[in-house]
Amino acid sequence: MKKILTALLLITGVSACNVLDIEPLSQISSSQAFSSLNSAEGVVNGMYNNLQTVYMWRVQVISDVASDMSQQVDTWDALISADEFNFSADNSEVEDLYTSLYRCVDIANSVITGVPEMTVAQTSKDDLIGQAHFVRGLAYFDLARFFGGIPNVYGTEGVVIKLTPSIGITEADFAPRNTLRETYDQVEKDLLEAIAKLPETRSSTILSKAKATKGAARALLARYYLYNKQWDKAEQYATEAIANQALSTPFETIFRSRNTAESLFELQFNATDGAGLRNWYFPSSLSGRGGTALHDEMYAAIIADPADTRAALTAKNTTANVFYTTKWSTAQNADNVQVLRLAEQYLIRAEARAELGKLPGAAEDLNAVRKRAGVAPSAAGTKDALITAVLNERKLEFVGEGMRWFDVIRRGLALTEFGAVKRSKGSLPSYSIKVAGKQVLPIPSAEIRTNTNVVQNEVYR
Repeated sequence: MKKILTALLLITGVSACNVLDIEPLSQISSSQAFSSLNSAEGVVNGMYNNLQTVYMWRVQVISDVASDMSQQVDTWDALISADEFNFSADNSEVEDLYTSLYRCVDIANSVITGVPEMTVAQTSKDDLIGQAHFVRGLAYFDLARFFGGIPNVYGTEGVVIKLTPSIGITEADFAPRNTLRETYDQVEKDLLEAIAKLPETRSSTILSKAKATKGAARALLARYYLYNKQWDKAEQYATEAIANQALSTPFETIFRSRNTAESLFELQFNATDGAGLRNWYFPSSLSGRGGTALHDEMYAAIIADPADTRAALTAKNTTANVFYTTKWSTAQNADNVQVLRLAEQYLIRAEARAELGKLPGAAEDLNAVRKRAGVAPSAAGTKDALITAVLNERKLEFVGEGMRWFDVIRRGLALTEFGAVKRSKGSLPSYSIKVAGKQVLPIPSAEIRTNTNVVQNEVYR
């Protein structure tokens, strides 16, 4: 694995997590990192800081532009490559995503290794370790689905699993890739351990959203089981994550307010360390870059039902003659980013129940999301119709949130759904994924050069 400075030696940024109890630490030595509860909490907060670099826009924009959700309409080559299914191993955004995810892993490894030796209350230890398992599980989940594939759909090679902190060069830094199954199994282990150790809630609503809790870990585990087609467990953990909670109304409050009841895990941003989603979508006339826009067919789907209140969170860039999402609209990119939210759990449970033959329950969950959006109940009544309706609802519900690419792939539909994606801008009027291997990203060339035991994904060799 490409060498990354351990979080104990360098944890950058102090303003990103300003709602947390302890600021992220900067330039702390490994001997000091776990000398006190205060310093250990600073390391954990630094872990969330690094997770921000993953979800500030990279997960969402890279995957949405690669799907039929969004298109790249400016000159940003790294994202134009995503738009045209033409990634290379030297793609700068792919490398940044990969490196940022492994940095999260490394900090989590440091916490999991260092905290048990501290002389503090066991409840405090469990909380810190639980948060580290949650972030490591999330990071390996993203590494697996971006760079390895999805079990029983595409891919057999996972990523290098590293469970100890990077301090000096060791043989572990030259390990080959684990299998895809081993990588996903590690995600499950981490999330189950997180559930065992994390608290149900924290001392304030903000902290309960900004830091991992049992509810957040259950929600992520429900997503994990959905991807693995373990329908009974997906239903179970989605039910536990929902826990009789109601969807936030109206829909726009999810994005116009911070840390709403809808949010199960939300990364905290401010004007100093802006998230970047607004910048990509909003036009230059509104102080954005305007480089990313919705596909015309996607926009048509969003506005197809006049009653759908989600359509209000879109607008037209009149200069470029394209449409964009306005979910993240605060000036200076100061919006929080919702990583896990309640609607996803309802739709996970709906899909799982449909697969299990629990059709009335599946319809009830699907229609809960539709009711919040202001649209009529779905007429779908059969298993196949309900699954199709759930996938369509996810497409409308999670505009700009980085779900679409993976939803299509995990259902085995990529070669058909992404077979001829029409563009309204750019040099190609339409484009196609063409080959199954394009369902994953290339391992960055810098990693391949550093660790020659890492084998590149087949289509990029």
